[in-house]
Amino acid sequence: MREDQDRLLKERARKLGVSEAQLVRIALDRFLSGEEGEATAKARASLEAFLAEARHLAGTHRFPEGWRLDREALYAEEGRGRG
Repeated sequence: MREDQDRLLKERARKLGVSEAQLVRIALDRFLSGEEGEATAKARASLEAFLAEARHLAGTHRFPEGWRLDREALYAEEGRGRG
């Protein structure tokens, strides 16, 4: 990947609030379908609505100060353990 492509990918993914991998999958889907079409437009609208709600929730729901995820403890509570 060229440097300019990498930079643009990172910027667009950040702007849309999705991972770079997800953005690549979206672009690949559009390219392979040959056009956006109604189903893709509906999927885009659904994704945008989901991301807007996620941003809203992220802005209104906060973890207590100093809170930290302890995966090992979580796995132990769920009885999943590693391995």
